[in-house]
Amino acid sequence: MAIRKDPRYSSNAQVFIAEVPDTEAVIKNLSVGGLCVKSSAFIDVVLNRIYKIDVVPEASSSLKKFTVNAKSRWIRAQAARSESGFVIVIPPGNPGKALFDQYLKYLETHAEAAEES
Repeated sequence: MAIRKDPRYSSNAQVFIAEVPDTEAVIKNLSVGGLCVKSSAFIDVVLNRIYKIDVVPEASSSLKKFTVNAKSRWIRAQAARSESGFVIVIPPGNPGKALFDQYLKYLETHAEAAEES
């Protein structure tokens, strides 16, 4: 298994995948290059397909909803839950990129605050 080069931050942002009806999932963790989505239901994603993922950050972040394009890299499904890993493929200049960067900074700041307490 390869070592991750970018730190991952825990998140509870709600996500909706445009191509997967009735997605009820949250982000488990997020990094500059990817995210892991978890759900208590099966998430019907196909490996290596690009999805539009709407991210609704925690209210405490004061950030608006944004959309990222992400490519499915792995799927882990069990009876009571499923997880799926995605690589983010947002082109620079995309409106969602700035909000994504702000949200990542928010998570980083809150992770540092949690470590200090």
